Amino acid sequence: MADNNSNANRSAARPTGTDDLAAESRRRIDDIVAQVDAEMDRRAQHAERARDAPTDHRLPPLGVPLEQAFAAHVAFSRREAMRSGELSNEIRVLREKNDRLERQNERLEERNDRLEAQVETLRLQVSQLMTQHGQIVDIMQEHDVRITENRTDITETQAMVQASDAMLNAWAAQFIEEPPQEDGPEFEAEDLERRGL
Repeated sequence: MADNNSNANRSAARPTGTDDLAAESRRRIDDIVAQVDAEMDRRAQHAERARDAPTDHRLPPLGVPLEQAFAAHVAFSRREAMRSGELSNEIRVLREKNDRLERQNERLEERNDRLEAQVETLRLQVSQLMTQHGQIVDIMQEHDVRITENRTDITETQAMVQASDAMLNAWAAQFIEEPPQEDGPEFEAEDLERRGL
């Protein structure tokens, strides 16, 4: 019984395959989230440097017609707006991915919590089953002892019955060979002659 309990305790101390899978899933999600965060930081720093850096947009040289200078300014502004929009779109996509990963991570954590609760319930059930098994083993050992005692009693009773049968058979054989003599006076033939009978 003690060996069974020590085995159950050793099993409970060992991590299960479910715990390993949950830990691996968490590590992978953490790695993905870290990569997304690093990429978002890199792009944000790049965008900040691009904002702070001097642009190629300079004042047109003297003598350039105003319409041409204005057209150059509009083209430059359009390029900057497109580049800013692209960066904003990339950041938005990364944020959406990050949100999806966070939701997935929350679902996995909830699932992991449920699995841990199920594992704990199973461990408790195994412990109860081990206790019941020990009780059943004790009861079976008691029954084995009683069965052994009953067999011994049966053997002794059979020996006594056989001895009684042997005694009865011997007495019956003796009775057949030498019938019992009747109680009462015994007369011999000579006694009868003497009495004149």
